[in-house]
Amino acid sequence: MFQIESGVEMPAGRTKYPFGDMLPGDSIRFVDPRQANSSRVAALRFVRTHAPEWTFKLRRVEGGWRLWRLS
Repeated sequence: MFQIESGVEMPAGRTKYPFGDMLPGDSIRFVDPRQANSSRVAALRFVRTHAPEWTFKLRRVEGGWRLWRLS
């Protein structure tokens, strides 16, 4: 049998990128293009599930890549 319990807090989800802490205009810099692309895909998933009104853009900059939160 299974016991049903109330009031047990769910542990925080693991996240590799701090999208939830970012404000419009904030950005994350990446040196590795694979990691930059991974962050872009993760940002799209974050927007789809948590914040549909947010937008992110990934651009190549001097010395690597940068992912911005636009809105």
